[in-house]
Amino acid sequence: MTTRRQLLQQAGLLAGQRLLPPGGVALAGLPLHTGTAAAEADAAPPPARVGQLLQAPAQARMRLHPAAPWEPALLNAPLATGSALATEGPGMAAMRLGSTAVYMAPTSQVRWAEISDAGWQLEVVSGMASVRLRTLAPGERVLVNAGGVRVQLLKPGLVRVRHTHSGTRLVVWLREGQARVLGGGAAGSTAELMLGPDQHVVLERKTSALLSTGSADEARPFDGMVELSERRSETSFARLNVSAELTGIESLDGHGSWRHEAGLGSAWFPARLPIDWAPYRMGRWRWIPPWGWTWLDDAPWGFAPFHYGRWLFVGGQWAWLPGPQLPASAAQRPVYAPALVGFYGNAAGAVWSPPGAAAPMVGWYPLAPGEVYWPPYSKEAAYVSALNAAHGSDAAALPAGAAAASATPNHRYARTSFAATAMPYATFSTGQAVAGHQLPLSPAALAQAPLTTRRAPPPGPDAPAPGAPPGASIGTSPGAASSTTPDKR
Repeated sequence: MTTRRQLLQQAGLLAGQRLLPPGGVALAGLPLHTGTAAAEADAAPPPARVGQLLQAPAQARMRLHPAAPWEPALLNAPLATGSALATEGPGMAAMRLGSTAVYMAPTSQVRWAEISDAGWQLEVVSGMASVRLRTLAPGERVLVNAGGVRVQLLKPGLVRVRHTHSGTRLVVWLREGQARVLGGGAAGSTAELMLGPDQHVVLERKTSALLSTGSADEARPFDGMVELSERRSETSFARLNVSAELTGIESLDGHGSWRHEAGLGSAWFPARLPIDWAPYRMGRWRWIPPWGWTWLDDAPWGFAPFHYGRWLFVGGQWAWLPGPQLPASAAQRPVYAPALVGFYGNAAGAVWSPPGAAAPMVGWYPLAPGEVYWPPYSKEAAYVSALNAAHGSDAAALPAGAAAASATPNHRYARTSFAATAMPYATFSTGQAVAGHQLPLSPAALAQAPLTTRRAPPPGPDAPAPGAPPGASIGTSPGAASSTTPDKR
C-alpha cells in the first residue's frame, strides 16, 4: 500500500509543489486535514490502479473480492486485490490493468494476489494464462505466481504460464523481455533461474524442481488468439488520445469518434446511442469494497468513461473528456473512481424522498469538467487531489473542513432532467438494472432536490434500509449467485 508521504509526492503537495489541472488552476483549498474532529480520520485510500474484466466466455465465473461468493462473470467489473476469475468451458478471457493485458485459456483460473500502487501479483491457479507487460515503473514489483513458483518480470514483455501433466508440472515460457524464475529448492532453499527472450523452463509443481529448459515452447491455438488481441491493442486509436495507463481505453475503438474541444482537450463521442441515453443510466450499481457503490455499465465500451474523466453535453451530443494525457509512470498514474457522479441527498445520506413519492429513491447526475468528485471512502487530501487532477479546477472554491458539508455546489447537470437519473432505493440497493426501474424527474422535482457537496453515500448492503426497524438490513452483496469456489488446484 502506498504510504501517505508517497501519495503527497504523487499529488505534488510536498516541497511546495502544486498539481495543476487544465488551465493552470492549482488545487488549493484541499487541506491536509479536512476538519478537526477525530471522526474525519480515514483508513489509507485505495490504490490508484484497478483492473477490468474485458472479455469472458459465457460459462466464466468470478469473485469480486475475497469475502464475495463466486458468481457469473460481470463484464466491466473492476478488479482489485483478491479478485478471481475462472473460465469454465471453451473461450478465452481477457483482463486489463492499465496498459497490462492478461489472457486466460479455456478451463483456467487466476487470482489477483495484489493490485497496488507498488506493483501487482497474479496467481495462475490452474490452466494457462499469458501476461503482456508494456510498462514497468522504477521500483515496481510485478510477479506471476503458480504452484509455488514465482516469475518476476524484470522488463516489459510477454510471458505464459501453463499447468501440464494433470497439473503436476509448470511450463514458463518467456517470449519477450527478461524474467527471474524463483522456486523452492531442496531443504528449503530457493532455486533461481534467469530467462531471456524465447526461453522456457519446465518445473515439477510440488517441489519446483527444474525438469528441462529450451529455446521455445510448442505453438498453440491460444497463442494465436493472444497475438490477434495484441495486434488490435497495439493499433488502438484511443491510445493516441488517452494515457496508456488508463484502464479500459481499448474498448472505445469502433464505438465512437474523437475530436478536439477548445480548452478541454480530446473528447470522445459515443455512437449509436438511444435517444434517452445519459451517462450512468444504462447499467446498475453494485457495492464493491473498498470503494462502496460502484457503477457497472452495460455498454461494451463502458469502463473507462465511467471511472475516469468527466462528461459534457455539447452540440446536442454527450462527450467523454478523459483529461490530459499522463506519462506511463507510477507517480502520475490515472486514479480510478467507482463513479464520477453527484448524488442527491443531504449530509445524512443520499436517499431522497420528494413530496408525493411512494417510496425513498436514489438520484444522481454526471459530473462535468471542472467539478470536484469527493470520494466517500477517503478524505486523504493528497488522494482527493490526485483523483481530481484532470478536472478539479474548482476545488479552490470549496470551503475546507465541516463547512464543505453544507455548501451547495453549482453543478452543471444537477438540475437538468435529461442528465439526471433516479430509481427506487429498493431496486438500487439490490443491484438491479436502472432500465425498467427509472423514475421520471420533473424540472420542479429537480429544483427542490437536496444537493450538498460532501454527504454520506446511499447506505451499503448491510446497513439498515431507510425507514426500516432497528436491526433490519438490505442483505448480502447484490448479484451473488453462488458461494461455490471453483478452485482447481
